[in-house]
Amino acid sequence: MRGAAAIITGLSLSLAVNACAGKPRLPVAPRSFAAAQAMAAGAVTEAPAPYWLSDLGSVEISGFAVEALRSNPELKAAEGRAEAARHRARGARGGLLPTLTLGLTGERIETPVPGSQARTREEFMTSSVTSTWEPDVWGRLTARALASDLNADALEADLDAARLSTAGRAASDWVDLLAAQEQHALAREDLDTRVRALDLTQRRYERGLADALALRTARSQVASARAGEAQAADALLISARRLQETLGRYPDGALRAASELPTLAALNAAGAPNDLLERRPDVVAAEQRMRAAGFRVHEARAAMLPRLTLTASADGIGDRLTRIDDLDSMVTSLIAGLTAPIFRGGALRAERRAASAEQRTAAADYVGAALAAWREVEAAISADASLAIRERELASAAEEARAAQTLAEREYARGVATIFELIDAYTRRIDAERGLIDVRANRVSNRILYHVALGGGAETGGLSPAAIAAAPKHDAEEKAQ
Repeated sequence: MRGAAAIITGLSLSLAVNACAGKPRLPVAPRSFAAAQAMAAGAVTEAPAPYWLSDLGSVEISGFAVEALRSNPELKAAEGRAEAARHRARGARGGLLPTLTLGLTGERIETPVPGSQARTREEFMTSSVTSTWEPDVWGRLTARALASDLNADALEADLDAARLSTAGRAASDWVDLLAAQEQHALAREDLDTRVRALDLTQRRYERGLADALALRTARSQVASARAGEAQAADALLISARRLQETLGRYPDGALRAASELPTLAALNAAGAPNDLLERRPDVVAAEQRMRAAGFRVHEARAAMLPRLTLTASADGIGDRLTRIDDLDSMVTSLIAGLTAPIFRGGALRAERRAASAEQRTAAADYVGAALAAWREVEAAISADASLAIRERELASAAEEARAAQTLAEREYARGVATIFELIDAYTRRIDAERGLIDVRANRVSNRILYHVALGGGAETGGLSPAAIAAAPKHDAEEKAQ
């Protein structure tokens, strides 16, 4: 019996394995990323750094990322989904094994005695042991179990993707908060500068050295600067709340960054494009779902074939508990049943066709995930080079604009320059400073996106174990644990 069961199980496994779909055809990938080749952006064929977030060299950014990994609600939800899927996969494997059911019933029968008020009473105790097993002749149950396992693997890959995305989002939110702080400080500085210009214009107007047009223009500039400062303050609150939400904190907007943007080195290695498909957790998840869809197709096809069921039972009857387990008096039976679907209104055929369509959908999703992964890395590499040029040029523009503003203020105080020339100098300096803040923040954010796109260190969110262990726990995290 055991040998036959082993043969049937082995046959089922081989049939189910044959149902696994291979990878669909992808575009031919180059040996290294095209953007890196065009820009000579380092040794792109080497494997990327797994602990890229720790390599940025910011203790604050690592601390926020660790806090997000511990407390982010979306990540907690992903953990729950992965755990539930793994338990269901274990349950699906149980369908390959025989079931065993134990039953125990008690019965009392009272019969009236003819011609008397008396009644006879009889009590019976009945026990039953039933075992049912469906040999997986066509691999239907095996295909179902393997599909559940692959679905659990896909959700665990989704969990790794969520870890990487959460750490990257916390880091990007920190960059946005730091940029918002600098923009708010610049807006306040601009307001102070415009107020000084108004005071100077007011004194010149009182001495008859400036006309009403200059005075009203200076007042208009102060009002506009106050409006800009209010807008920058609100943007700062929005950035703080966004980071607090990512960290799982109450979004009161009081959070502030205490450090500066990290100094970026050259791009780390990106690895080969084909290796990215094995490293990116979202691509791995798409591949697992595609394989699971292949097993579901096999399950749907096997559901149209006959099923063999073996049932063994043993029943015992006695007037006490000690007598119902007498093996010699138990009634045993062994039943073999064969059932075949004849008419289901087309439900089985429709399910088979639906499973085939879902398999094609999963294959297309895998191709789309691979293309998106390549696109994100290529875009991040080319954007880094562009942002580096913009940062260099805007730094030069800001330096020249600051010098021009100083010269314009001096000449306006001497009466050589007009109020419009001073305003133009102010505007050019503020625009250059704002652009420089934005491009520096965008370059750091793009570097974060670059590492997230590479998929390195997904299990730890790009953090080294030492950084995770050294990160302090906040009150909210300790209460959650």
